[in-house]
Amino acid sequence: MKILAAADIHGKRLFYESLLDAAKPSDAQAIVLAGDLLGYPPGFDKAEDAQRADAKNILSLLKTSLVPIFYIMGNDDLVELDPGPGLVRSIHGLRLDLGRYNFVGYRFSLPFMGGLYEKNEEDIERDLADLAELADDHTIFVTHSPAKGILDRTMLQTHAGSTSILDFVNKARVRAHIHGHIHAGFGRDGRHFNVAALPNAMAMLIEVDQMTHHVLNLAGG
Repeated sequence: MKILAAADIHGKRLFYESLLDAAKPSDAQAIVLAGDLLGYPPGFDKAEDAQRADAKNILSLLKTSLVPIFYIMGNDDLVELDPGPGLVRSIHGLRLDLGRYNFVGYRFSLPFMGGLYEKNEEDIERDLADLAELADDHTIFVTHSPAKGILDRTMLQTHAGSTSILDFVNKARVRAHIHGHIHAGFGRDGRHFNVAALPNAMAMLIEVDQMTHHVLNLAGG
């Protein structure tokens, strides 16, 4: 199975267009969006109103996809995409099967900017305990936050990842962990894939069977 994955797109429509265009020639069977999906278009008094408008525009684009799109929101997202029925699906708190693999999602990260989708470590630990029975060694675990100490170093050289997410990945022995959040952490460390798209407009094509990956340079940075 091939997965086309990106995060931290922050409403860049040209990147979304490029990502969808890349899906067919890459033979991707699914697209994964790991949070921070929305931007702030001008002309609105409230940030939430701007993101609601952005969500509507982005959804109209995503719904043209010919393959499933599995997404979670991130700490910079103030509203939910709310796509309704179709190929665009939120996987937060859910397990969705695709072929021999399954996708489990979790959108909350540690307090960072006071966002709607932030929780403290104790709450994240409790949430993930409720998800433990959903995950196994065929799970692609999608979070916005990185795991503690892995691809999570901020510009201030502090670690922004979650210990509870690290423990979940290790205990469930998931096949792959896809996340974003830390833009400077783009890359791979074992089963962990940081697919933060900006500022360099990059995505990853992950071949799950062989656990190989390719970096794609797309438009829209």
